[in-house]
Amino acid sequence: MFFPMNRTGAIGDTARGVGAVVVASSLFGLIFYLSGVIDASAEVVFGWRIVVTFACYSLVLLFPSGRAMARDSWSALTRTWWSPLVFGLLCALVGVQLWLFSWAPLHGHALDASIGFLLLPLALVIGSRVVLRSRVSTWQWVAVGIAAVAVVVNIAVTPSVSWVTLVICTGYPAYFVVRRRVGMDTPMAFGWEVAALTPLSGWLIWSGTQHPSSIAGTVALLSVGLAGAAAMAAYLAASRLLPLPLFGLLGYLEPVLLVAVAFALGETIRGVDTVTFVLLGLALALLAAEGYRADRRRRSSGVSP
Repeated sequence: MFFPMNRTGAIGDTARGVGAVVVASSLFGLIFYLSGVIDASAEVVFGWRIVVTFACYSLVLLFPSGRAMARDSWSALTRTWWSPLVFGLLCALVGVQLWLFSWAPLHGHALDASIGFLLLPLALVIGSRVVLRSRVSTWQWVAVGIAAVAVVVNIAVTPSVSWVTLVICTGYPAYFVVRRRVGMDTPMAFGWEVAALTPLSGWLIWSGTQHPSSIAGTVALLSVGLAGAAAMAAYLAASRLLPLPLFGLLGYLEPVLLVAVAFALGETIRGVDTVTFVLLGLALALLAAEGYRADRRRRSSGVSP
């Protein structure tokens, strides 16, 4: 994947990979925006997103390779007596995050959510070090330190941190780290999580009191689910086409777009938030540069990523 056989193939794969990341990030930005303007409750939006995503994942089962991946994921989810308990925890973690992604822009917390996603890569560094015992480089610690300064400055001036920011920057790292720690990060694991959330989503849709009042609203609601499934597919494709550092660097496009969507929804930035965003941007730039340097060292030494 990282070493194509010819130059033309390398350029083509990179171009397609970059395009896939841009499409995925744009679709997540679209979901964020539609969730803030659609005339439906966050619970109804979340419910339809899960149901439509489940329907899209079900199409994978039409292919033998998809059924094989589903069986492998199921084996990982039922390997031990405690595996179903961990699976339930993972469903709860990702379910809260997906619901919050619809709730935040609808209730004036789009910027708070954006800060949470900007903090997410840095929180993953800490989670990987504490739980997975992963090696953390000096520059990664510097990036984490800069992010800590940004948070301290924000708390000192406001003096609080939004619960939305805290849930995102702690919940997602817990989700990813636990998946990796217990070996439940197989390709179809998210499909099983969506399947487990579908009954709850159906109940939220049925019991919801605020549904779209127009055809345009209904179309927007269904578009949220389709965009979510398409964005996930695009990200998976990009992860196979791009070198890891470039894929990680382009992954920071999404939180930047979420900030732009927050402004489009009418939210305004305070003076201290400007300082916070600048410091977090610097920290993310250091992470990206360190990832690029680490990959070059691996390549020069012949070690596979």
